[in-house]
Parts: sequence; C-alpha cells; structure tokens
Amino acid sequence: MSFELFVEVTRNKIVESRHFGAAVVCDHHGRILESWGDAEQLVFPRSALKQMQAIDVIESGACEHFGLSDAELTLACASHQGEPMHRDLVEAWLQRLGLGTDDLACGSSLPDDMQSAHQVLASGEQGCRSHHNCSGKHAGFLTNALHLGLPTAGYHLIEHPLQQRAIDILSDLSDCDLRAFLMGIDGCGFPALTMPLVRLGQAVARFANPVDLSAERRKAIYRLHAAIAENPLYAAGHGTIVSALIAATKGAVLAKTGAEGVLIAAVPAQGLGIALKIADGNARPRPVALLAILDHLGVLSDTEKSLLQDHMTPPVENSLRVTVGELQPAASWLK
Repeated sequence: MSFELFVEVTRNKIVESRHFGAAVVCDHHGRILESWGDAEQLVFPRSALKQMQAIDVIESGACEHFGLSDAELTLACASHQGEPMHRDLVEAWLQRLGLGTDDLACGSSLPDDMQSAHQVLASGEQGCRSHHNCSGKHAGFLTNALHLGLPTAGYHLIEHPLQQRAIDILSDLSDCDLRAFLMGIDGCGFPALTMPLVRLGQAVARFANPVDLSAERRKAIYRLHAAIAENPLYAAGHGTIVSALIAATKGAVLAKTGAEGVLIAAVPAQGLGIALKIADGNARPRPVALLAILDHLGVLSDTEKSLLQDHMTPPVENSLRVTVGELQPAASWLK
C-alpha cells in the first residue's frame, strides 16, 4: 500500500502539516487514465456509494409508484447536514408513506450543520433520526421495501433482499462480485462494503456514462443525474464541497463524500469517474485534492474555479477569524 503527498497545510507560508492519499481516474470502459498511490488497495467507500445505491428505487418502479420528487431522489443520494430543509423533507416523505422516524434504522443525531444544531439545542429539543446524515438514503430503502412488498424491519441488514439487490447493482457498476471482498458495518447500520479503489473509480465512471449498462439502469441513472443537478443543496447542504461543486458546474460534476477521507466525482460529459482516499481519514484535504485533480484534467472553467476558490485553497483561520495560512495542493503533485 502506498500513498502520495496530496495536500499541504501552511501557516505564514511554512508547511505545518501534510496529507497523503491515493486516487484514480477511470473512463466508462474501465480503463485507468491516471492514478496516484496504490489504486489496488482495499477501501471502504462508505457514503460515496449512495448515488449508486439509489438506482434501485427508480429501477424497481418505487419512485414512480410513490411519486418521488427530484428533491427526494437527491436526498436518497445524500449525506445531508441535517438542516431544516433536509429534516423536513425526510419527515414529510415518511409521513406520505405512512411511516415515521422510528422506522428509520439509523440512530438519532444532532445536525452536522453547526447552526442547525445550535437551533435544535436552543429550542430545548434533542437530535433525532431525521437529522442523521443518512436518513434520506434510509427513506429511499423504506420506499423500495414498501413497493416490493418486502419487510421494512431489518431493511438495513446484509441478509435483507434490498441489501442484496443493492450489492448486485454495485457489482454490476464495478464489474466484479463485491461479495468476494470483506465487509464491515457502516455508521448508519448498513453493510459497509469494501472494494479496490480502482473498482470504485470504475463504478463511478459507469455511473457517469452508463452506456454499457442495461436500458433500465441507464434510464434510472440519467434520472438521478438530472435530479441531483437541479437540487444541489439536497445533495449535502450549505457550505459543503459536494453542493458547491454540483451548483458551480450545474451538474457537470456530481460529487459525493464518503467517511474517513473518501471522495468521488462523476463527470458525465466525459464519462469519467474519480475516486480518492486520504490516508489518515481526514476530511479537510479532500476538496483540495479533488478540485486539483479536476483542474489537472481541464474539467473546470475559470468561472467555476472562481466560484469554488474557498474550497480549492481554503484558509486557515485563528479564533479571531484572521487568515493565518491555507490548505493547498502539494507543490510536487500533478506536475
């Protein structure tokens, strides 16, 4: 296993910290176009799989049957911040299904968005399951269970038919049987699959351009592309790299975070899939690394880079909100 130096953290232009990682760029034919570090290493994609896990709610007919909106489809793909817009949509969606937040298998949590969390606590309330960043994904799986006549209880467990269907779809996109790799348990209770980083990149590329997939799968994926592009704030939330990148590019780049330093991006027009893993699991260098790769590939326009500048070289601030340094791509990388 090997990693390359991706991001440096400076203070007064002096390098204070360094973040190492591995990344791969694939096309929809499965070819590796570029890679850094060990692309064959086994990774937990975690929430980076959510866009692909949402395919089945469309493909099964559940989306049409229950009249899911594009915002709800985007939320099914999201690691949201638990802002009121996210919580309210999840709860209204569940109510329409005849379900409630107790039917969500994920645990209760405060919003990841600090302002929203302060508002919850100031009102005397506590965290709840609809605040959980995975609640949209769980609502999508519950929708599918109801449509297919499957038990809603235990829908998050590996033996449930919905999880097996999801693994089949993910295996199709990654062009390998993911059951051959070890699994863990994710933070929301779902199975946490593992796969080589390159397989993740290949799956993302096939999600970007599903031309080689079945007609039904292509249709579902294109519906997700359109939904996410039109609803960037439901894909994550205010201030996030995911929502900012989708909004700035108007859906030309569809990004998704995964826990422990994972970040993926699909580029539909070019049929590209990018997957990266930060070695130490830190979230702060992920946007810098991904945007550096996208810039290296010529994907971003000058206007888009201007809109994303705070994510490309985010400032390091002290407690007085004075900028004292920045995160930046390593000087030796991508040269």
